[in-house]
Amino acid sequence: MNTQAITQLNISPDAQAILMTLLNENVQLKQQLAQQESELKDELLPTIDAMKLLGCGRKKFWELAKKDGFPPAIPFGRSNHYRRAQLIKFRDSYIESKEA
Repeated sequence: MNTQAITQLNISPDAQAILMTLLNENVQLKQQLAQQESELKDELLPTIDAMKLLGCGRKKFWELAKKDGFPPAIPFGRSNHYRRAQLIKFRDSYIESKEA
């Protein structure tokens, strides 16, 4: 719904004002969510958090790591890290291949 659709409704001016306020708030929240998602996509996850994201244990994680398309490990400190966006992309493609 947009402002033009709200003004075309046969409702009282008070109701229109409330809908406009809700619309503006909704737009702001969508922008904040998009910003947070873009920040999270670049986030590096340690191996333990990567396993949680993929929903598997250590053994299954290392089996998946041997597959083509698995995101490359990024050595950081004493452990490997993985990019959140790449893990999500791999997870989605892996699930699709299992369903097919």
